[in-house]
Amino acid sequence: MTDQTEQSIAGNRHFCAHCGTENDKGGYACNRCGERLIEVTSDSNTPLGLNSCARCGGANYTRAAYCWVCGSEMKDSIRIAPKPQPELQIPTAASPRTYRPDLNPVSTPSTKPSIDGPAQRPDLGSTTPGTEHDRHAASISQESPIGHADSTTPNSSGTRDGEIPREIKKWNWAAFLMPAVWGLFSGVPFTVLLFGAAFLPPTVQLVIMVVVSIYLGAKGNEHAWRGKKWRSTEHFLAFQKQWTSWAVKLTIAVIALLFLYVLFAGGASA
Repeated sequence: MTDQTEQSIAGNRHFCAHCGTENDKGGYACNRCGERLIEVTSDSNTPLGLNSCARCGGANYTRAAYCWVCGSEMKDSIRIAPKPQPELQIPTAASPRTYRPDLNPVSTPSTKPSIDGPAQRPDLGSTTPGTEHDRHAASISQESPIGHADSTTPNSSGTRDGEIPREIKKWNWAAFLMPAVWGLFSGVPFTVLLFGAAFLPPTVQLVIMVVVSIYLGAKGNEHAWRGKKWRSTEHFLAFQKQWTSWAVKLTIAVIALLFLYVLFAGGASA
């Protein structure tokens, strides 16, 4: 009886379930509120179930305010239980997964030493003696960089009777040109007495400065090596080279100033 009522009424018109306005059968949305027009049957599958109209018995969604079949207000509607949903097939422990081992595993390189030969290291390759890689690594490890202690000869600097390396037994231009200032920074403290020569007569000043300059130029490296602790022979030579550069530049500047002074003084007197 319900299906016949639905077909006879719904065949002519369609009511909006939102506002109850009558619309044409083939319309897509309500002419008044714009709500979509949906036809519902008793076979419609919805998880919330359906409501049956108390007037015409037509099936409607549970949220419908008006029956889409007859347009009546859904106040005394009858609940229609939803259809049971099909159960999902969940795998159980009764059907365990089949284990398939890897038929071609990748072997992990071992760092364990072998009886037949040296161990293989994956990061550096073969350690066979005589290879170019090993010779290069050995040469780097044996190098002694500047600023570090020598690995071949003991560092005897800073001691009163320390052995003088052969490399530093040479003339020191910085000690010859700037004996007083050079000695303060090179570990030769007695050179500070040269500042007191300024209070002596000019002739005595000149003699003292010439004698001390020649002596320190020849023996200054030996006094500096024993008077101060140096990191290495290379460190000592690099320090003296830098001081020589400063001393030569300063001496040239002083000579140039003296030359200009004599030149202008002679021109003024003439």
